[in-house]
Amino acid sequence: MIVNLPDVCNWGERMHLTSIPIYDHHAYSLFKEERWRAEPLEHYFTQNPSPEMLPFVRDSLFFRRSLRDLAEFFGCEPSLEALEETRRRHNYPELARWLFAEANISHLLIEDGQSSEDLWRAETYAPHLALGVGRIVQLEAELEKLLDHHDSASRLLQAFEAHLRGLAPSVAAFKSVVAYRSGLDVGRHNLVELERAYSELRRSLTSSQTPRITSKPLLDSMLWMALKVASETGKVVQFHTGYGDPTLDMRLANPLGLRTVLEAPELHGQKIVLLHSYPYVREAGYLASSYPGVYLDLGLTIPAGSVHAMRTALHEATHLAPIRKVLFSTSARHSPEMFWIAARWGRRIVAQVLEQAVYNGDLTNEEAEWAAQRILSLNAAELYGTFASHPTEPMVSLC
Repeated sequence: MIVNLPDVCNWGERMHLTSIPIYDHHAYSLFKEERWRAEPLEHYFTQNPSPEMLPFVRDSLFFRRSLRDLAEFFGCEPSLEALEETRRRHNYPELARWLFAEANISHLLIEDGQSSEDLWRAETYAPHLALGVGRIVQLEAELEKLLDHHDSASRLLQAFEAHLRGLAPSVAAFKSVVAYRSGLDVGRHNLVELERAYSELRRSLTSSQTPRITSKPLLDSMLWMALKVASETGKVVQFHTGYGDPTLDMRLANPLGLRTVLEAPELHGQKIVLLHSYPYVREAGYLASSYPGVYLDLGLTIPAGSVHAMRTALHEATHLAPIRKVLFSTSARHSPEMFWIAARWGRRIVAQVLEQAVYNGDLTNEEAEWAAQRILSLNAAELYGTFASHPTEPMVSLC
């Protein structure tokens, strides 16, 4: 018997999710206007914006698809030259407001690990963009600020703990990029190992050098301290996992490496968000299904993957993970167009995957509506605590 299956290209045409405001729980700072006008558009579509890589960026599915999307938004020809000319004719703050309004982003949590005069600071956003803004503190960057002031690892970590406790009331979350430095297999180290590693680090630094800590004993010990503070102050801890720039050893970015942390009795129930996840989406979904405090995010995977890859990632995330533990963020950086692109494809992919879940019998229509609200907004709202505990849930049109 031949069964006529619906065309996969039509998934997502029944659910209209533009009315759901996105709670963007992980993103990076926008460039200030001068840098934005000088930056080639291709730079925003790669994790490696080196001159050698840029010619290849134009061949990626992400870039080609986004070129057409942006041409539609700006009403110009879908060519790089036409798009560059058109976008730069706009007043930059007004363009940012327009793009964020069209993206319908209600809340924005900004990671401030990068320190540059070219970037907007977190407090700049609220008056310009009319949305709720919170700060994400990158743990490694905060530790590096304290290196010059302490002659032992013990004193450094004591000062770091006090520093984090002072920050906690005013920030939305802590974040670790230890996956980039020494890997997610966070271990425990004795005091002798820790002090030896710190002495070696101090000897290797020069006065003109911006410190970048890669010492595993020091980073692991810092993380245990930070997780303790987060647990006691009720702060979420985000971990970069999977996909990133070329300084990342992907072998060290598998979230399964966090088992020691997740099994620690003193951290039971601590809220941990696994950012990005790709290509370890199934692993992240397994962890979210097994540990009460673990959530997974698909930011950067959406929109940087092909359409098939984005759909597959959300399918795989929900193979095991409860809907209440799946999050979407833009993970956008530097240009307001990237937030709009991510929001557009976030909604499209959620609609497509949830409609297929209804067809497959995994969800009813009403449950799919609920799931879209959870993934795009309400899960993050409850997790980070900016919204009231029971915010009004916007209606989804399912025609």
